[in-house]
Amino acid sequence: MAFDYDLFVIGGGSGGVRAARVAAVQGAKVALAEENRMGGTCVIRGCVPKKLMVFASSYR
Repeated sequence: MAFDYDLFVIGGGSGGVRAARVAAVQGAKVALAEENRMGGTCVIRGCVPKKLMVFASSYR
């Protein structure tokens, strides 16, 4: 089986997903490999959840 991609992205974090999307919009044939969940540390258990907790802490 042969694979023919213009771009192969390793890692589905914020940067990898962005790179894949930008390349695909430009017409590139893109493959993206991620071992776990898409989004990476920042989206899943880092920056985004922290911001949600800080926002929620302002309510009683």
